[in-house]
Amino acid sequence: MADGSIRRGGPTAGPLLLAVIFLAVLGGGVGFSLGTLAKHQHNTAATQSDQGGRTGQDSGTGQGNGTGGGNGAGTGGGQNGKKQCPEHSVAQANAGPLTQVLYLRTAQSEVWVCKDGNGTLYYQGHRGQPGEDLVEGTNALFLTDVAREGGNGYVATNTDQSGRVTEYHVTATQLVIKFRNYQTPKPDQTEYAQ
Repeated sequence: MADGSIRRGGPTAGPLLLAVIFLAVLGGGVGFSLGTLAKHQHNTAATQSDQGGRTGQDSGTGQGNGTGGGNGAGTGGGQNGKKQCPEHSVAQANAGPLTQVLYLRTAQSEVWVCKDGNGTLYYQGHRGQPGEDLVEGTNALFLTDVAREGGNGYVATNTDQSGRVTEYHVTATQLVIKFRNYQTPKPDQTEYAQ
């Protein structure tokens, strides 16, 4: 340096290196978050279809993002994009919002397996065409004795006053109805996804 000259500024390598590291970590975090979101959205789209299609299955928790109404499409509440179960099922369960974890449409029936915020499972059967009103005891059957079966199915059990047991085994591709303890034996019935 020349005599009498004054060096302005301090060392720039240290702060510059820190800024580059900070931006790299920040960019990596944002990239990871966006990648995880895209993967989740892809998995949800792959396992859920509309109720006019064959089936829908989702094992997510379905926790609401607010107290407002809605179907999860906006920010006012709902089920975070998860499909909701029919209002009839929600009223029967009396447990708050229900999230659809499986839907099956056959030629004769519709079946929903639903889950509440605590993880309790419910079965809603409907004998008839989509869009019809569900009338419990006429064309609808709501059951609370539901358990997972295998890796991709559920079984709902209905025991009547006479001790007869009807089991509803449902997967994404079929509904198998098994009759137990019937005085006159009944063969199993199988309905396949449309």
